[in-house]
Amino acid sequence: METFNPIISEKTILVVDDSNITRNLIEHVYKDKYKVMMASDGKQAMDMVDVMPEGTIVAILLDLNMPNVDGFGVLDYFQGKGILEKVPVCIITGEEAPEIIGKVRTYNVAAILLKPFSVKQIEDVVTKAIELRKNN
Repeated sequence: METFNPIISEKTILVVDDSNITRNLIEHVYKDKYKVMMASDGKQAMDMVDVMPEGTIVAILLDLNMPNVDGFGVLDYFQGKGILEKVPVCIITGEEAPEIIGKVRTYNVAAILLKPFSVKQIEDVVTKAIELRKNN
């Protein structure tokens, strides 16, 4: 029989990326500490966030380039619903163009992590983002 773990049952990290490799890597890193939910595009992520009880999601890792609704569409949606003030959103992207990074910085995001990234980098960024949001 599986033991009940309140951390896993209550605290969720949402990974929004159309890359299976990225989603699976992040799930592997956090599966023992958090429930990891995954969305392969922005529309799916917005639908998931809408039905999650407030306070359940402790961090969102969001790619910019995805089908259906891209990361900027998701950021606009989150901004309109006040989610960016409540949940740390970490951008994970391969985009390095100054105009793209500059546009990302106009949103209240916790961090920008460029692909490819290491397990240590993802752990550091997410841990720092969650801690900063807890203390504010």
